[in-house]
Parts: sequence; structure tokens; C-alpha cells
Amino acid sequence: MGSDAQATMAEHYIHGFSEAERQRLMAQARMLATPVFGGLDLSGDRSLLEVGCAVGAELQLIAQRAPHLTLTGVDLSSMHLRAGQAWLAGREQIRLLQGDARALPFPDDSFDVGMTIWVLEHLADPEAVVRELLRVVKPTGRIILTEVDNHTFGFDPPQPAISAWWDAFNRCQAEVGGGDPCVGAKLRGIAASLGAEVLAETPRLVISSADTSRERTEQLRYLRELLASGAERMLAAGYATTAMQQAMAAGFDTVRADADIAFRYGAVRLVCRKPQPAGADDPALSLPR
Repeated sequence: MGSDAQATMAEHYIHGFSEAERQRLMAQARMLATPVFGGLDLSGDRSLLEVGCAVGAELQLIAQRAPHLTLTGVDLSSMHLRAGQAWLAGREQIRLLQGDARALPFPDDSFDVGMTIWVLEHLADPEAVVRELLRVVKPTGRIILTEVDNHTFGFDPPQPAISAWWDAFNRCQAEVGGGDPCVGAKLRGIAASLGAEVLAETPRLVISSADTSRERTEQLRYLRELLASGAERMLAAGYATTAMQQAMAAGFDTVRADADIAFRYGAVRLVCRKPQPAGADDPALSLPR
């Protein structure tokens, strides 16, 4: 991968590439494991590719759930990959490679499953990535896209200081990074534009005050750290001020202290595959239920 692409990504990726961000990604994978992987049946698959694997945190969780799978992760960031390779050293089931998701270094029909998790939101051309996944996944395989819809984030009653920061966060991500923070709601359209066959589309409740399976304080900590992870880029690019940052943090203190304040944050999981030839038998697929 050329140094120009690396420099551009490092400058525009809203979360940055610090050690703190790497730790946040690993904590995020654990926190969101149920909404990301719940209902997925990978028992009939043998190989899986995750595009935008970062430090390999999601792959590590997949390996725990499906130890029979051969797992491959591709990411543009050499910084994340070095950390991931050190962290996952000795796990022969997982390999991490540097590459551009728009030009994957694999032959056609190489994998049973292709996957993205919280990746397409950061890209100016998500269609190019899905097109490549359709190319490298087998005709009998499937693609699983789990992506945010940032329109779903909110509190009841509203928390203006948090909302102001979130609005600035999304503008910075879209205008500086070139991504789409609400791409989850557009996955079906992307798949359809590429001729893919949509097999399932389901909302995923990522964070919710109504979720009694996870501690309220842990969910709020995750949200606060997510919003704070954009601070360096937002402040540098003029999308936010330190006063806004302080008000956002105070807003989370208010929500944490008042159990009557509700919150939620959602995403979308879309499962699709290559269009099947006319008259072909429909293979038995392992779909999320």
C-alpha cells in the first residue's frame, strides 16, 4: 500500500491510530459481541474474510465462536495490523494482511463468508468494497455487512450537549473523512446497485438502556469513549471546541446519574450473495435467525 494512501487515512480517519484507540477497539468488540454475532450460524463454513479488521479484535471473537474456521483479515493501516499481529501471535487460525479493500489480493471465489463490521461508514466509496467482496466470496457463500446508522443514536429526554457533539462528530466524519455515518440504512440499496441478492436485512440494537443483559454504566462508558475518540480530529478541523467537549462529558455525567434517562443506538445487518444463475438449485445457506 502506497505511503500516500496511508498518510491520507491517518489524517482523515476520525478515531485515529493511538494505543488508546487500539484498546478501545478491543473493548468495543467485546461490548458489542452479542449484537454483532448474535444469531449468526457459521457452522457450515470453512473460510471467512473480514475487510477492515483493524487490530483483529472481531476475528479473535469469531475464532472463539467458530474454531473450525480459517480466518483472514485485511486492513489498510499498518499501525493497526502490527498491533494485531503482536496481540494474535500464535493463533494459526488467523492471518492478517495489509491491503486495499477496493482491490483485494485474492482470486475470485476464495471465501465462504465475507464480512465488514463498522467499516463502510468511513469510506467514500462503500460500493467498491462490497463489489470486491462479491468477487472474492464463492457463489455458494454470503456477505455479512454490519454497519451503523447514526440517525438512531439518541436520548429520551434529549441531551442537547451530547447531541451537539454527535452532530459535529458526524459532520467531521462525512466531510473530512469522506464517509457516511448512516450507511447502515443504505446497505440494501448498495447491494441492489451491484446486482447482489439480498437474503436478510435486520436492525441490530447496538446499545440500549432497555438491555438488561449489560450494565447501564458499561454501555454509557462505551458511548462516551466512542464520542471522545473523535475529539482530536474534530478539534483540529474546527468542528468542535473544548467547551463543547466539556459539555458533552457533563451530559454523560447527567445521564449516568439519572436512571430514568433512556438511550439507544442502532445498526443494520445485511446478508447478501452473488446473483444465482437462472435455474440453479438454491444451496442451503446458514443465515442469521
